[in-house]
Amino acid sequence: MNVISLDNKVLDASVSLQTIDDVYGLVLESRGGAKGKPNQRNIDYLPALDTILHRLSNFGVASIRIHVASSRAIEAWNPEDRVLKIDGKTEISLIAIDPVDVRKKISKAQQEKKENSTSKGGNPTKRIILEANISSSLWSDVVTGSSEADILISETDVVTAVAKFSPDETETEKEKVSRSVALRRGQPSFRKKLLKAYQNTCAITGTSFPPILEAAHIIPYMGQRTNHITNGLILRADIHTLFDLGLLGIDQDYTVVISSSLQHTEYDEYNGKKIHLPRLITERPSLEALNTRALPNRN
Repeated sequence: MNVISLDNKVLDASVSLQTIDDVYGLVLESRGGAKGKPNQRNIDYLPALDTILHRLSNFGVASIRIHVASSRAIEAWNPEDRVLKIDGKTEISLIAIDPVDVRKKISKAQQEKKENSTSKGGNPTKRIILEANISSSLWSDVVTGSSEADILISETDVVTAVAKFSPDETETEKEKVSRSVALRRGQPSFRKKLLKAYQNTCAITGTSFPPILEAAHIIPYMGQRTNHITNGLILRADIHTLFDLGLLGIDQDYTVVISSSLQHTEYDEYNGKKIHLPRLITERPSLEALNTRALPNRN
């Protein structure tokens, strides 16, 4: 398939969803061939990458990893060595970024990724895999832009459209996403609603410093319906990570359960603590949603 630009034009840039060496993501084919010749291919590689980064940021994806996936790279390096580093990090932040600036850094990192580091030149438009913690359905939206209107609707419209959140309804609408841990703040409007409901305070620690507070989905993100306020919590970044890892849970009495593996850490002080709840009952976490998550072992 080809990337659709922000102004709804079909770009000459081929992408596909693939798994390569156990890495699943969006593969952007390399640009190549002589300029203006019949063998020229994927000439809109750079505009396509700009578009993809723009949409990922708009859709609330906090970070990505980029793997060089050319045949030469796969032959020369092991999987971890094929991951590009931007500003010394393999996790490329997409929070409050200029997509063009990020793309330029990615191009430079590609150019510098070569078997002989002392040789001149280097290809800034290699075949790459963009890896992110999102479903194939959302990847399709990133490529085509088909869900951008949903992201831009008002918070009032979202709440009106979903009178009551029901976890059962999500199974047929989006494929279930197996989320690995990612430090993410959540999609913008979803996070904004939750911050207001929880009065800019982490539901577990009481931390009230918004820059480190994140919107945590109880049932993992599977489309706009899962951005309902009762399917979310405001959590401090480290607490969000523990929640996603299953080392911290919340029972049907809104009581925190901490894994026994954390008993000798500072996190164990939160075991047995009631979470801070929104004042409005209609904004409190769905017990049905919480019931879908296994509680940590306390043995």
